[in-house]
Amino acid sequence: MDKELETLSEEELEAIQSTRNDEHLTKLATGESAEVIKHDLTSEYNNVSIASDVFDSVSEKIRGILQEGVSSVLNIPYQINYEKTEVCRFEALLASTDSPVSAATLDISPLHGHAVLLIDSSIIFRSLDMFFGGAGVSTISFATNKKLAGSEEAVVDIVVNLTKSALKTAWEPIFVADFEKDFSANSLSELQCFKPEELIVLSDFEVSIGELSGKIQIAYPLASVRPPTHAQAKQLDPKVKESESDSNDWAADLYEAHLEIGIEINAKLGEFTTTLGKLTNLQVGDEFPLSVSDSIEISAGNTPLFSAITGTVGESFAIKIESIKSI
Repeated sequence: MDKELETLSEEELEAIQSTRNDEHLTKLATGESAEVIKHDLTSEYNNVSIASDVFDSVSEKIRGILQEGVSSVLNIPYQINYEKTEVCRFEALLASTDSPVSAATLDISPLHGHAVLLIDSSIIFRSLDMFFGGAGVSTISFATNKKLAGSEEAVVDIVVNLTKSALKTAWEPIFVADFEKDFSANSLSELQCFKPEELIVLSDFEVSIGELSGKIQIAYPLASVRPPTHAQAKQLDPKVKESESDSNDWAADLYEAHLEIGIEINAKLGEFTTTLGKLTNLQVGDEFPLSVSDSIEISAGNTPLFSAITGTVGESFAIKIESIKSI
């Protein structure tokens, strides 16, 4: 930018114009027009921070408990690997999830909202086949918007209950919830648990049963789980505590600085009443009787501070505080 003229250089103009979008038009400092991409900071999530270490630790616990539980209850050699936890919009999860899928909402009270548990249909059918002594190859498939048959539904319930138990145990040091199943469906879009643009925290687990692999995913509402996980991260990380202490010192300095700000105080000495006619014909020199009370009100703006009585200090008119109002 040309500092003397405060205009954009040709290179800067070309850089802006190279990111054009036909829907949006703006004026440059030179007065020329350039088409640019609309950027809504409120909808961005690339810079949304989560306590990754906390989510990784919790997810690893979930993985271990779930793997042991499935192997014990269903007697199926599940191999579960925790992959990652990331922030995304719910609409992105909807777009990447193929129906049919086993989807269930889990109550996370006392936190607000629900978590969502997604289990690939291939995992369910392979588990069912192997549970009954098969080779793990099944021709059974989901029918969209149709309830699962009794046997498949029973396997789903087992996996959901084991996952619920794993979630409850893994999250217990951070917040206590039962993760009870509220609603289930064969399609994620049927749950209506999040708004499409809502930000969620998504944890991915890769499940291998022999040569077959599929995903188990757990989605949490970002607004609900972010505060307790950040609080846990602060307890675990001494650097965060040190930073928090520095922040408190800064806040104290700021408070001290505020104490030096000048405040205009008003004293209401009295009132008088007149008519609209007299007020309309007001002339210089007109007099009005003023009713002065024994106690006058002192305020800052519209906020009453205290009551006082009038008097003098030396040759100066003064007030003396009689009572202080609660602010």
